[in-house]
Amino acid sequence: MEITASISDHWADVLSLLPAGLDVEASARECGAFTRARGVKNAATLLRLSLAYGGRGMSLRECCAWAEGSGVAELSDPALVNRLRDAQAWLGDVLAALLAEQGLASVGRWAGYRLRAIDATAICAPGADRTTWRLHAACDLASGQIDQLELTDGHGAESLDRFAFRPGEIAIADRGYARPRDLRPVLRAGGQLIVRTGWNSLSLVAADGAPFDLFGVLAGLREQEGESPVAIREGTGEAPLPLRLVIRRKTPKEAEQAQLKLRKEAKKRGKKPDPRSLKAARYILLLTSLPAETFPAADVLALYRLRWQIELSFKRFKSLAGLDQLPAKSEDLARAWIYAKLITVLLAERLAGTVPDSPPSGPGIDRRQPVALAQRQTHPRQPARRHPRRPLVGGHPQPSFAMPTLPA
Repeated sequence: MEITASISDHWADVLSLLPAGLDVEASARECGAFTRARGVKNAATLLRLSLAYGGRGMSLRECCAWAEGSGVAELSDPALVNRLRDAQAWLGDVLAALLAEQGLASVGRWAGYRLRAIDATAICAPGADRTTWRLHAACDLASGQIDQLELTDGHGAESLDRFAFRPGEIAIADRGYARPRDLRPVLRAGGQLIVRTGWNSLSLVAADGAPFDLFGVLAGLREQEGESPVAIREGTGEAPLPLRLVIRRKTPKEAEQAQLKLRKEAKKRGKKPDPRSLKAARYILLLTSLPAETFPAADVLALYRLRWQIELSFKRFKSLAGLDQLPAKSEDLARAWIYAKLITVLLAERLAGTVPDSPPSGPGIDRRQPVALAQRQTHPRQPARRHPRRPLVGGHPQPSFAMPTLPA
């Protein structure tokens, strides 16, 4: 499927979708992306070449041939490489401007909060046997829009500290984000959090500062779901950070699968799995700052299950937009390709009418289809499964979220 054909066929429309406050020519010159017009007449043409290379999956030679045959530009392969390398920082600025504008669009809220899922995905260079780049993203779950991105090399760790939070937001993240000194800044910014944790990810103490017996609490759990007040020692000299530990006992099948995975991973390393890890694998452990009187344990667990929607966004980026087909090995060219790919995805979604209108486009009809809360993710190539709606514990209505679909 060619998701970006309309980008080339309707270039004037594409330019009209760029943020009103973005001066393409001035920003390109300021970043040093466009300094002379030899072969490429202006910065808008340079952006078009970048999207042809990164967005449409053309090789450098194909991009040059297409540009010359279409009367867009005249330049050689080496000249295009140099242009793209010089433009990588500017393309990052264009992407940031698009994301900032999406953040201005009206978003749905749940119980007065804006839900944001945080995650990262790996991108590998040709022939690489490990992560070359890591794309860190935040997704607004009400609209299905990615509203913040950061690109790092393969050593860039997952961290909530990479993202900006505002009052009234709930950050929902997997266990890779349960890191000391990363949770408190979210709360200081006025946000709330739901983060999965492992038995040894953080230094937990009881709410009064006494030692916390996690496995004693797990063994004493009588219901499938429960919670306990805890605090986190961060090693900064500050008072421990008070949070709630929400627990769900997995079904026997889920626990068996989790323990089997641990045994396989340990066997690959020539070791035996830690017995404590096998015990903890029977449970889901979540840390949250949300008040218990408003968000009981069942609600916190239900909200955490919405995190899979950002994984669907990554699947769209990779399986439909080809983000996992990085052709470049050099750092600057790879960055230019990735930024151009992401710009193309955002513009393609806007052209398809799947992203709510935002300034300067003005209000429009929301044609998105709601996706009900589901425990299992739906493959993007299959029809969405409908799940019966159940009210959450505590009287809150079950949220309904929309996911944008790329044009076929």
